[in-house]
Amino acid sequence: MVIRVLYNNQDWRAKCTTPGKDNGCWRCFQGGLGIKQPDPNDKVCSGDCWERRLCTEYHWGCIPKGRTFGNRARPGTKVFLIFRQPGGKNYTLWGRTTVRSVDSEPVKEGQDYEKGFAFVHLEPFEPLPSEQWVRDLTDEQLVRAPWLMGLHRFIDAEQEAKLEQRIKGEGLLPDTDVAPRGTELTISVAPTMYGKLKNVETQEGRPLDEIVREAIAEWLRERRV
Repeated sequence: MVIRVLYNNQDWRAKCTTPGKDNGCWRCFQGGLGIKQPDPNDKVCSGDCWERRLCTEYHWGCIPKGRTFGNRARPGTKVFLIFRQPGGKNYTLWGRTTVRSVDSEPVKEGQDYEKGFAFVHLEPFEPLPSEQWVRDLTDEQLVRAPWLMGLHRFIDAEQEAKLEQRIKGEGLLPDTDVAPRGTELTISVAPTMYGKLKNVETQEGRPLDEIVREAIAEWLRERRV
């Protein structure tokens, strides 16, 4: 599992200091994040986000509000944490942990920033030392597909192993970053089903084929095939 977060200059433990002067905080000043944004002149960030509590409360919410992580996030699932680098094209991998538990439904009571969200609860962890951060990763290297909307993606064991290799500084063979070609299937679906799939594509900003592959994987998992 890969979670895309905002950069935090307090080790993801507190509000950022002077975010307007820190290039790493560039994304916080962009629209469409669903957070209370900082003021460029803040000495201590006046905004609010899950990131400032990530390494103290060790949980992360599922978006859009009201959704859950489903059965693909489960205790023991590996979690890799990344943030967008200035410019927004590449990413830095800065931390890893595992899932401790997952909310089966959105929180009904609690602090305002929690209400209505279902959280994945993580094992306590520290950010990797900055010299171990893995920089300049593309979304294809992280999740094998363009990453548009949404803050999390699920990956397979092979991709997990590759990210672990990168953290350890181990070299990868030149062709290991290329996902192996699978068997191509051509299917026809009813117009109503296609319309629902397109709605998911628009809401989550993910390619249609990725959504279909995920649905097939979940269906097979439920059947214990």
